[in-house]
Amino acid sequence: MKSEDMLSEKDLKQHPINPNWTMPKSFGVWELPDGQKGKKYRWGNFPAKGLELDAEFGSNKRIALYASRKQAKARAEELNQQLSED
Repeated sequence: MKSEDMLSEKDLKQHPINPNWTMPKSFGVWELPDGQKGKKYRWGNFPAKGLELDAEFGSNKRIALYASRKQAKARAEELNQQLSED
C-alpha cells in the first residue's frame, strides 16, 4: 500500500453533528497491545473504532488513516497475514 494513499488528521474536520465522525469520512488501522487474543491489527471508522478499542483493550496505537474503507481493511489484513507467516 502506497503512503500517498494515507491521510493525515490535518486532512480531516470534525463532523458538525457527530463528534465520532469526520469529514471526509475516514478509516483507521490500529495495533492492539501485546498479549491480546485474536487479530493484532484492527480497522474501522475513525475515530469511533479507536475509542471502542481503548474501552475493550485499554489502549491501542493508530498506525494508518485512509479515506477508503477498502484500503484500511486491506492494510489490516496484510499486517495480520504477515504475523501469521512469522
